[in-house]
Amino acid sequence: MNGSSITAWATALDRRGQWLLVGAIILIAAFAIRCCQFGNPLIQVDENFYLLVGDRMLHGGALPYMDIWDRKPVGLFVLFAGIRLLGGDGIVQYQIVATLFAAGTALLIVRIAEPMAGLLAGVVAGIVYILLLGLLGGSGGQAPVFYNLFVVGAALATLTATTKSAVSAGEIRRLGCVAMALVGVAMQLKYTALFEGVFFGVMLLLASWKTSRRIERLVVDGALWVAIALAPTLAAFAYYAWIGQAQAFVYANFLSIGARSNAPADELLHRLAKAWRALHLPAFAIVLTLILKPWRAFPQGKATFCFVMAWLVAALAGYLLFGTFFTHYALPLTAPIAAAGAPLFRYRRGRRRLGLIAAAMMLAAGASAYAAVIHKAHVRRGTQKEMAAVVAAIRPHLTNGLYVWNGDSILYHLTGSRLPTRHPFPGHLNLLREHGAIGVDQAQEVRRILADKPSVIVDESPIPKDFNFEVVAIVRSELARNYRPVAEVPTLKSKTIVYARLPGH
Repeated sequence: MNGSSITAWATALDRRGQWLLVGAIILIAAFAIRCCQFGNPLIQVDENFYLLVGDRMLHGGALPYMDIWDRKPVGLFVLFAGIRLLGGDGIVQYQIVATLFAAGTALLIVRIAEPMAGLLAGVVAGIVYILLLGLLGGSGGQAPVFYNLFVVGAALATLTATTKSAVSAGEIRRLGCVAMALVGVAMQLKYTALFEGVFFGVMLLLASWKTSRRIERLVVDGALWVAIALAPTLAAFAYYAWIGQAQAFVYANFLSIGARSNAPADELLHRLAKAWRALHLPAFAIVLTLILKPWRAFPQGKATFCFVMAWLVAALAGYLLFGTFFTHYALPLTAPIAAAGAPLFRYRRGRRRLGLIAAAMMLAAGASAYAAVIHKAHVRRGTQKEMAAVVAAIRPHLTNGLYVWNGDSILYHLTGSRLPTRHPFPGHLNLLREHGAIGVDQAQEVRRILADKPSVIVDESPIPKDFNFEVVAIVRSELARNYRPVAEVPTLKSKTIVYARLPGH
């Protein structure tokens, strides 16, 4: 082995060692940040519904849209069904899997940030990403926690195709296939990945044209990439069409969202303000990066930074165009935001490494905000303790099933109760914005459930202002006539009330 070969081997070994260290740091940080939520079944109503559906798919053969209705892609429920194979009640299991996804995404962010900020600054950006997830409701298993991994992987493949020197047309096609395959998987976890996927596709087409200058190759590449991106969704549709449920699939996945009513303007502004409170500091870091241009110290810095900023604009467009502005809907912004701020952490003026100060301030502020958000969530929604009390109150009375009228659908899972309706997610039957958007009449379905005389009904107090009060009146009248409260489990601003059916009623 000659001297140059030894040097190359040593460099490669050193490079692998660096990335092993980076991977260990990111993994440790992810578990250290997120472990405070492990075992908590009350992180968010969406994800404990996903767990319920996944469990009933695996153990009861239930099919989304037919047996359990929702408008999320079937791939998300398949993922949670797979998680149920890990045993236990699935709660800690899905949270650990989500943490591994968050760590994997953060590691890819490091890889994207490195050409414009260096490895250390990239690590800071990766940890910032993990903290931002928690600030926006992603400390558990919200869909973007999972699909961000595939979107960021697609971003890395697209970045490589568009910024790598001397890239061939064949390599662009292969990288485009990888990117679109990842986008296709992401779309089966949440369809909003489409917006970023369109951006990646446009960038890949530009790279294809720039390299080949052949219109026929551009057409073939575009058709191939679109087909790959749509393949998972088309496969899901084909299955439902095969079993005669194409209409149910199309309505749930694509049409029902358009029938849902919008929130009032003041509520939308309130939601935007909540997202801004979580994102204003990293947004300020991006502004400083734009002004100071620390990426100029890297040969690929400008191209990488411009790509990440364009990616951020695409993700922001998807967030704004969707129009509902729930806090967790901003989770797709976290990856490009974290990456775009990375060059600031490498900034120096003379001998003063001001970027390190910025990194320390960002991590300290993020950790403090994260701790405050998690503490507030525990106080307001409760944790294992409150859920255990509710489950204990339900079980002695569970003779004819449970109806969670207002509360967490995971109670069906934890009590083992049958589902009284194919709409077990409470919001579908009690929220006014869902009236006329779920394929059944809310009042009629609630009357049908109550006519079956469930032995236990779960309610929460006070009733939110965005409920359908026609349906509230139906339930309250039934509770007053035929049920008695057997337990109240309070949290900071609300309480969960367990009602048992009166004997002989």
